[in-house]
Amino acid sequence: MPFLHSPKRLKRRQVGVALIMALVFLILLTILGLTAMSTTILQEKMTANMKDKNLAFQAAESGLVAAEQWLNAQLSKPVFPINAAGLYLPSTTALANWDSVDWTGTANLVVFPNTPTGTGVGSLGGVETAPKYIIEDLGEAQDGSLVLPKDYKGVGKTILRITARGTGGTDSAQAMVQSTFSRNY
Repeated sequence: MPFLHSPKRLKRRQVGVALIMALVFLILLTILGLTAMSTTILQEKMTANMKDKNLAFQAAESGLVAAEQWLNAQLSKPVFPINAAGLYLPSTTALANWDSVDWTGTANLVVFPNTPTGTGVGSLGGVETAPKYIIEDLGEAQDGSLVLPKDYKGVGKTILRITARGTGGTDSAQAMVQSTFSRNY
């Protein structure tokens, strides 16, 4: 009886199987590498967007701080409204709807590092557009109650709302911040 599984016959049946297994393994490694690469690219995009968002927030915060410093430096209460200088009363039509304020332009806004009454020195690096801000006069607070701006008696704290908008490395990244500021004048 002949030997059915001779070494010669086994060798013939295995020819090409190693190549097919190597190709399957190579395809699996390629798929794994492409998946890792696309994940890395996505993470880099998310990191760049977070950096841009953070830069926009910091720019808006710079505008807010500049407005607060300007208000602290004033010896007497600024005259409101001077819309062209970024000083508003809340009843002003332009502020009745925040969507109607044109933050992309420069009309009726204060552009950092300027102030409502003058030109400032300095700039912010890395931002597409300089931050802008407006200041609204909300009235005076006397004994915990708010008095309308037209009824000033000059004895309470003046309440002011500052709204600032900043952009990041591109104008598509935007941040708006707002603070309420009070001071006796």
